[in-house]
Amino acid sequence: MAVLGWLGTAIIFRVLGESRFGQYSVIFAVLGIVGFIADLRLSRIVLSEVLAADEEEAARIVGAYAGLRLIIGLVSYVVAMIVVGIGAATGNFSSGEVVGAAIGGLNLIILSVAYGLILLFEARLWLRDIAISNVVGQVGGFALIVTVTVAGVGSLLWYVGASVLNGVIFLLWLVFALRRGVRPRILFDRHEWWGWIREAAPLALGAALDTIYFRIDLIMLSIIGTSAAAGLYAVGYKFADLLGAVPTAIVTPALTLMVASWPEDPAAFRRTFRHAAVILTVGAVGACAGFMVFAGPVVTALYGGNASKAADSARLLVVGQALHFFTIMAFATLVAVKRNRLYPIAMLVGVVVNVTLNLILIPKYSYIGSGWATVITESIVLFAIGTGVARIPGLRPFPWGAVSKTVGAGGVAGLVGWAALGRIPWPLGLALVGVLYLGLVHVLAPNGPGGLRAFGGEPHDDLMAIVEEGYDRPGPAGSPGN
Repeated sequence: MAVLGWLGTAIIFRVLGESRFGQYSVIFAVLGIVGFIADLRLSRIVLSEVLAADEEEAARIVGAYAGLRLIIGLVSYVVAMIVVGIGAATGNFSSGEVVGAAIGGLNLIILSVAYGLILLFEARLWLRDIAISNVVGQVGGFALIVTVTVAGVGSLLWYVGASVLNGVIFLLWLVFALRRGVRPRILFDRHEWWGWIREAAPLALGAALDTIYFRIDLIMLSIIGTSAAAGLYAVGYKFADLLGAVPTAIVTPALTLMVASWPEDPAAFRRTFRHAAVILTVGAVGACAGFMVFAGPVVTALYGGNASKAADSARLLVVGQALHFFTIMAFATLVAVKRNRLYPIAMLVGVVVNVTLNLILIPKYSYIGSGWATVITESIVLFAIGTGVARIPGLRPFPWGAVSKTVGAGGVAGLVGWAALGRIPWPLGLALVGVLYLGLVHVLAPNGPGGLRAFGGEPHDDLMAIVEEGYDRPGPAGSPGN
């Protein structure tokens, strides 16, 4: 899904150019910031109820959740149009951006319902269906991008419309996948909604601040700087978004397993945390080792010679995304143990730091300054939220030995890549770095005996039974069968 989206943006950049691609990216940055309303991090609250319910009750809960998501999706669309309208009135947004936001904003409604239904898939670990629906939707959107480009009618609005087509197909496939079993129906239960919203309030505030600090730099760059600068900076974001598929894939099942095991089975909770953290470390270090070396030729090959100027900011954004891996993992861990208050505080720190740094750095360093602001902000936020994770009983010590081995493997692979850069074709050099890195990880075995095979270890049998049965929760740690 991420690869197709990434290739799609490469096509869009070549057709629209720097300035128009900047407008395209700003549309989705605005929608992404407003989109926190359509999420509110409610799924983390409702997930525990679905895990503890039988099939009929789980369907009712998910139906009520989907109904709530539909309502807040409609509200978020209205808010988005008000924000864009104000931007147009003040001269910060063009008429094309307003129309593009009106079209692209439909996804706020479509995906709200889709992610309401997807909670049942996550709770039951039906991850294959989630993967298929994402891929089918992305293929549909990518096909439209290619079609209008080949036909010579590619434009800002057509490309925005491709994202909406993606969302429609995604939702329809989820509905199709539910035909095999229980079928949640959209319900409107204000009493239950209020209970969820009240409990999720700290997460909702944190989600808003998280989205703002992670995307505000692109909007600030388009206002303080130029649309062309925003377009070049957005090239780096596409690589960061590609890398962002990794924590989504890892943390989604990890959160389900951690919620299911806490507090009855702290040993299983720690095993899940450690397993996910080490996988994220391997992914983050490997991506940085390869991209830091080959960012220049990769950006130029995909986005054209004019985009070569974006290589340095792309490196910084990829490093920032790698740090964000662990922020996402820390957030999921705190949610699993119902420690929600630190999250909005850490995100508020992120907003203040990021906005301040961008105000200082953009006028002098343009998009390179925004890249450095992202790395600094991510480091500070990770430290702030990490302190809360460190206080969870039974979770420490963290797997520092595994981290050291992985960083060492990444360092060696990166040095070999630097030596090969310019001496052999960059695809071969990148492949060499990847193979060497994975080979070193296999030998050093940061996740225990078996090297790379250790990453494929299956969750504890009792824990899988909890997820599959939903209502059959375990007894205290140490009891028979645990």
